[in-house]
Amino acid sequence: MFILTNVIPLLFLSLIWGRLNSGPKHALRFLIWGVLIVSFTTFYINGVDWSIYYSRFMNDDELYLAFEPGFVLYLKTLLFIAGNNFGFAMLLFYTIAFTLLGYNLTKVKLNEPLFICALLMIFGYTLILEQLRQFIACIIVFATIINYTQNGSLSRLLIGTFIAASMHISALIIIPAIFLCNVKSRQLFISITVISISLFASLLIFGAKVVAILAQTNFAFKKILFYIEKNPISIQFGWLNILVLVFVLLYIFYASQIERKENLKLLNRLVFVGAVIYLYSGAITFLTRVTFYFIFVAIFVFTLYAKDHYKRVFSVRSYNTLLLNLYFLAFLLFCFLSYFRNPLAPVSFSNMNYFNATIFDERELGRISSTVLDKALEGESNDVQ
Repeated sequence: MFILTNVIPLLFLSLIWGRLNSGPKHALRFLIWGVLIVSFTTFYINGVDWSIYYSRFMNDDELYLAFEPGFVLYLKTLLFIAGNNFGFAMLLFYTIAFTLLGYNLTKVKLNEPLFICALLMIFGYTLILEQLRQFIACIIVFATIINYTQNGSLSRLLIGTFIAASMHISALIIIPAIFLCNVKSRQLFISITVISISLFASLLIFGAKVVAILAQTNFAFKKILFYIEKNPISIQFGWLNILVLVFVLLYIFYASQIERKENLKLLNRLVFVGAVIYLYSGAITFLTRVTFYFIFVAIFVFTLYAKDHYKRVFSVRSYNTLLLNLYFLAFLLFCFLSYFRNPLAPVSFSNMNYFNATIFDERELGRISSTVLDKALEGESNDVQ
């Protein structure tokens, strides 16, 4: 219900966004981001992961062993500015995160409410509420990709990616992905992408001992080993995997038409790379999180077609446009349902608990955190590593 409460007004605004002049749009931007900042801050202490962040950072408990160094420095800085009040630090976190995301969306004319609506529906609570490190990493990567498409500066892209990786190591996936997407030959790009990702997935599925050896010397493989141990590999293929497979096959057969628009070529290729990775997420669950960066791009590409000046969200003039709209709608719904049907989800669908005052009350936060940690399996959460 919390996600729907935020999504429904955005969906309505997306329908009239093209009819609005610049003045009302500016006012609505401030309102949208302001509501999201307050909404997610006051809802934040639902779930489990927040208590790990709270207990570790408030006690300064082996932070650099549990989290990436960039995120540790970042959150410690926010705590310092907030006078060591965890609630105010979270308010600052969401303010900076949503402001950075909003600023980068304004660089390109698109239907902003539609982008945010899709983002909330696809990720539910998983990214924005629970996985703070990867949320800020995704926003930084997204900003660097937008910048790269506008000026082609590889050095800026690399710097931005390394900063994001200091927040969450998975951001490093963007570097090989960008080099893949810059391969000139379309057939070679597709072949290398499919083969290299398939070989890497095979290594993870059948080469557990190799991964364990690499984990002793490599931080990234150490993280991979942790996720595999937490979520043992089992061959599964769900509805979302099938839906993504349809996209991969269509891209392979119709790549020349899809890549016809040169200004969207890089972005479309990034979406393809993410889709191929997602095919293996049924067996290797942590790969789902690796695809988050590419899903940001997919949402971005989709909303670029809903032009900022359109009086309707989409001007459906062909079957291709209609099919694209229906496909993305199906993807949104499957993502939304797959999360809220999950009995292990950290927040139940009906939960509408806003902690308006509690979030700033350190004594109450400490009490709630202790209760949550006692109930958590072995006192740990999937996002600690």
